[in-house]
Amino acid sequence: MRYYSDKTFTDLIREQERIENIAFEDCVFENCKFSECTLVDCTFAECTFSHCSMADVRSINSHMAFTRFIQCALVGIDWQNWQSSGSISFPLQTLEKCFLKYNIFSKMQFRKFDFMQSSIVHSTFSQCRLSECDFNGCDLKDTEYSDCDLQKSDFRKASGYNIDPTVNKIRGAKFSYPDAVNLLRAFHITVEK
Repeated sequence: MRYYSDKTFTDLIREQERIENIAFEDCVFENCKFSECTLVDCTFAECTFSHCSMADVRSINSHMAFTRFIQCALVGIDWQNWQSSGSISFPLQTLEKCFLKYNIFSKMQFRKFDFMQSSIVHSTFSQCRLSECDFNGCDLKDTEYSDCDLQKSDFRKASGYNIDPTVNKIRGAKFSYPDAVNLLRAFHITVEK
C-alpha cells in the first residue's frame, strides 16, 4: 500500500479510474476533480478537500475519517460506504459551503454537526441521528428525511426543507416562518393567508 502524509495535491483530475491501495493522512486536495472513480482499499484520514468536485465516486472497502470539505461539489455519494465498519471514526468532520446533490446518508451519527451554509439538495437522510445539528443557511430542497432524530436541530435560517413529523423526531427543533409551513405537508391540509 502506498502511503502519503502531510502532502498537498493541486489540480489533480481523475476520471473513470480504479484507484487502489493508497492511504492519505493529513493531506490537502485543492481544486481536484474525481469523477466516476472507484476507490478500492483506500483511506483518507483527517484530510482536507478545498474547492474540489467528487461525482459518482464509489467506495469498495475504502474509508474516510474526520475529513473536511470546504466549498466542494459532492454529487452521487453514498456516505455509509465510506464509514469504517466497527469503528467509531466518522467520515465527515466539516461540510462548509459545499454543494451536495443525490447524496445518501444512512444510519449515520451527526449529533451536533454544523452543516455550515451547505446546499444539500435531492438527497436522502435515512435512520440518521441529526439531533442538535445546525442547518442555518442551508438549502435543503427536495431532500428527504426518513426515521431520523432531528430533535433540537436548528432550521431557522434554512430553506426548502420538507420534513415529515410523523416519521421523524423533531421535538425541540427550531424552525422559522414561512418555511415551517412545509412541516404540515404530511397532514395533507391547506394553509391560506
